[in-house]
Amino acid sequence: MRRIGLIMGAVLFLLLGCLCSAGAEEGGQPVLRALLIACDQFVTQDDTTPAAQTNVALMEEALSRDGREYALIRSEKGTVATIDAFRAAVSGVFSGAQAGDISLIYISTHGLYNPARSSLTASLLLSDGLTEEELTAADLSDILSPIPGVKVLIIDACNSGALIGKGLNDPNDRGMLRGADIKVLCSAGGSEESWYWRSGPSGEGNGAGYFTSVLAAGLSPGGEWPADENGDGTVTLHELYRYMLDHFAASTPQVYPQEEDGFALFAAETSEEAGALDAVRDIWFDDTVFTGDLTEITFSFEITRPVGVAYQLVYDRAGVWDFASAPMLWDGENGETLEPGWYQRTLSLGLADEDTDVSGYLMLQIYSEENDRLTLHDSRLLSVLPIEGDVALRVDVGRFFQPSRGEEMAALVRHDIPCLLTVSVQDMRGETVRYLARSEPTRPEHLTPEGDAFYWDGSKEDGTPAEPGRYMIKVRTEAGGDTYFAYSSWFTLSRGENAG
Repeated sequence: MRRIGLIMGAVLFLLLGCLCSAGAEEGGQPVLRALLIACDQFVTQDDTTPAAQTNVALMEEALSRDGREYALIRSEKGTVATIDAFRAAVSGVFSGAQAGDISLIYISTHGLYNPARSSLTASLLLSDGLTEEELTAADLSDILSPIPGVKVLIIDACNSGALIGKGLNDPNDRGMLRGADIKVLCSAGGSEESWYWRSGPSGEGNGAGYFTSVLAAGLSPGGEWPADENGDGTVTLHELYRYMLDHFAASTPQVYPQEEDGFALFAAETSEEAGALDAVRDIWFDDTVFTGDLTEITFSFEITRPVGVAYQLVYDRAGVWDFASAPMLWDGENGETLEPGWYQRTLSLGLADEDTDVSGYLMLQIYSEENDRLTLHDSRLLSVLPIEGDVALRVDVGRFFQPSRGEEMAALVRHDIPCLLTVSVQDMRGETVRYLARSEPTRPEHLTPEGDAFYWDGSKEDGTPAEPGRYMIKVRTEAGGDTYFAYSSWFTLSRGENAG
C-alpha cells in the first residue's frame, strides 16, 4: 500500500523541467509519442487524490518542453481502469509507431507485490474508483511487444522495481520486461513503498509523488538541467537514474538496462529562453555519509529571488520513513524570506552526543515557499555509519546466469549495519572482470535480511561480453577500522539460447 507523508500548510505546486526520449534514427529524427496514466481513486486501496493527477500534469509539462517535440501526448486521469482499457489507450496513441520511433508510457498508481511470491505476481493497479484490475509485467510485455521502435516506461508506484526484477529478496527471481527495445525507470525496488504527499490534512491542493517531484527538479530549465551530467544538452536514461539516486531518498530508483547504453531520454531546447530560475538551486552537501560521532550536516545553496526556505529531516525507523515525526523546519527564527544570494547552513542530525554507537539512515528534504506554495527541490539520503560493529557481510547469488535476451544477474549483499561497499565480479583466476560498485554507501532497500542489490549484465569493464565460465562476486567494506570481505559461491555464465 502506498503511504501518505503529510506536509502541513501551504498548497504544494511543483515545477517540472523536462523528461523524454531520443532513440535510433532511421531517415531522420524519431517520432515521439507519450501516454500518461494517473489512477487516484481505488476500490481496494487508499485514495491518493490528487497526487497521481498532479504527477501526470508535471510529466505532460515536461514532455512538451523536449527539444525534439512530441507528435502526440495523451493524458488519461482516472479513465484507465482495466487491462482492455489500457490496451486500447496504448493502441490509440502508438498505432502509427515505426522502427526508430520512441513510445513513452508514464504510470502513477498503486503498485502491488508480495515479497513471499514470485515477481511475476507484481502488478500496477488500474482503477477509476468503481472498476479495478491488476496490470502485470506479463500484461505489459504482451501489450508493448508489438509496438515498433523503443518503448520507455517510467513508473511511480510502490514495489515497481519488481516488474523488472529489481530490489527483490530472491536472487533467482526475474522480471519479464527486458530486451534491447525496452527502457524502464522505476521509483522503488520490489520491496519498497513509493511515497507521495498531500498538501494538507484534508488532502486539498496539489500533492504529488516525491519521485516525480525530484525528477522534475533534475530536469528543470530554471535549474539549468542539473540531471545533464556532462552538459551536452541531452539527458540519457542513466544520467537521470544517477541523478535520482543522488537526489531522491525515499526509496531506491531502479533502471533497466542496468548499464549505460547512451539512450537519450530528454533533449533540452537550448535555443529558447529557460524562463525564471528555480528559487533554490545549486545545492551542495559537504558530505552525506557520517560516523556515529558526527552529529551535524552542512550544505550550501543559491537563492535566486526572495523566498521562504524549509527543511525536513525524516528518519528511517524500523524500515519505514517516519514522516509523522518529521516537522518542517523553517529557515530563520520566524520563517522570514531569504534574499537572493549564496547561503550555507548546518543542521543537527538529532543524534545524542553521548550515543556513539548509533547508525542508520535519514533523509533531508529542502523546500521553498512563495505565494503560499511549497516546492520540493532536493531529497538527500544521509547514511550514519557506526564507529564499531560487525558488518556480518555475506553475498547471495543464483547458480546460473544466461544473458541471452537482456537478462541481468542479481547479487544480494547482506549487511547488518550501514557501510560503504565495493562490489566486483571475479573470474576463476581471481581477476576483476567488472566493478558493480566502488565504495558506494548502502541504502535502506528493505530487503529481508537487510541488504543491497547489485546487477550484472554479463559484460566486462570495457563493455565487451565476458567469456562463458565460472565467476563469483567479491565484496569489500570497512567498519570501525577493520576491513571485511565476503565472497559468493561460484556461478556459471553461459551464452546461447540453449546453453546452461
